Amino acid sequence: PDISMRLNYRTFLNGLDTLKSVHCFFSKGVLYTLEMFTLSLALLLLTYRVGPAHAADRPLNVIVVDICSARTDRMGSYGSKAGLTPGLDAFAKEAATFENAWAQSSWCLPNYATLMTGHRPEVHGLVANLPFRGLPDWETTVAERMRNAGYRTGAFTAGSYTLPAWGLDRGFDHYINRFDAANAHAGRFSELVPEIDKWISAKSTQPFFLYTTVDDLHSPYQGDASTETYEGVSLDTTTLGVRFFRAYNGTLPAPDSPLRAKLEEFRRDPRSLPAVAWHYEQALRATDRSVARFLEGLKKRGVWDDTVIIVTADHGELLGEHGLLGHTEGLYQPILHVPMFIRDPSRPNSAGSRVPALVERIDLAPTFLDIANAQDPWLELQGRSLRPLLSNPRAPWRRYSYASSKRNLDVAADYTIDERAIRDERWKLIWSLPQGNWHLYDLKNDPMETTNLASKHPEQLARLAFALQTEAEAARPHGAGRPSGRLDKDTRLRPEDHD
Repeated sequence: PDISMRLNYRTFLNGLDTLKSVHCFFSKGVLYTLEMFTLSLALLLLTYRVGPAHAADRPLNVIVVDICSARTDRMGSYGSKAGLTPGLDAFAKEAATFENAWAQSSWCLPNYATLMTGHRPEVHGLVANLPFRGLPDWETTVAERMRNAGYRTGAFTAGSYTLPAWGLDRGFDHYINRFDAANAHAGRFSELVPEIDKWISAKSTQPFFLYTTVDDLHSPYQGDASTETYEGVSLDTTTLGVRFFRAYNGTLPAPDSPLRAKLEEFRRDPRSLPAVAWHYEQALRATDRSVARFLEGLKKRGVWDDTVIIVTADHGELLGEHGLLGHTEGLYQPILHVPMFIRDPSRPNSAGSRVPALVERIDLAPTFLDIANAQDPWLELQGRSLRPLLSNPRAPWRRYSYASSKRNLDVAADYTIDERAIRDERWKLIWSLPQGNWHLYDLKNDPMETTNLASKHPEQLARLAFALQTEAEAARPHGAGRPSGRLDKDTRLRPEDHD
């Protein structure tokens, strides 16, 4: 059995006091015998612990490592034989691996907001690349709840969509963002680690909640310095950047844009797409080393046995599948299927387990609050705590996973969500407003979604279409407001150079 409760000396003394309070019912000899038995039992339990103990009077710390753009199919713990992620594969042996975790959207901002609020994009509203529109005032973040529960709260980020302007810093005592605005590049995780170390090491009797992003894997794929190339092809940061990816995906730049010539050259060379994947994999190798060093450092700092560690990704990345690059659009598996590992020292039997349940990013916020014993029904969180799955990986869960997105193009015209997806254990359905059709895939036999079976399996299409409509209706807020979602008639949308 999974033994998560720890018996400490104070608990033993309280029990002994209770025992003594009924001394009038026993002779002194019997009472002495009971006291000695209780003492022996307590000492035995204190000696024979299942898993490492943490301080019984202090809640567990929580660390969340959010790796932007991480694909599961490149990781050994999800079946890859390429050897790109030895560090994360080693961590997976000490954690529970969630085999079917889904992102909530295709790109960064909606997924960050979902993690911080426990709400779907339809509710928190951060679905468009719109400046000056941050998190709604009525939202309560998990950092606020954790702080109210007595936690120190710190966030260390390096991307454009974790800049304070989006409002995701709400509730954090300490908030760092190292986005390089001058070059429109995310900062490196290695630059954040010294600041994280300093914050963790601060003298405090409080437990802590720490959130950090790892943005090295986000395009333009920041790997370690190297002179290596893919078959002589070395792509520059412009070709590996968001604007170029959007152009490749069909959003053509202006006629006089230098991207047009780059795009033509890229399409002519058959080595181009494999070179993109090669750059991505080199960045993944470097990311794995950085994260592994950070995790190893937690052991040296003495917080390993008192901390729940969650390693996941906000979304994945397309590397040419379905004619797309990056993650600005497309709810395909390389984007939605994300890694998720949870190491919980109070659930030692979960180490090395594999959880097949259909879990989503909305399940993380309830998990944080469950660990802190800070649940609040008033928040109306749309997910469920994952901790029961750590005790029983085969526990019944949800029948369907659901995701939705507004494509992150150069110019956002409104707040219309134009892509939705739903899946069960085998089948997956994608609704695409721009394409005006349905895409049905058999994930069991076609995990990379190469064949659209919508016309061949109308019964599955009808079933999943109804389930998708049901999920979409349940997800949306049910209050009055403009259909467009605009704040006022003067709101302006502008192109952005990042996703």
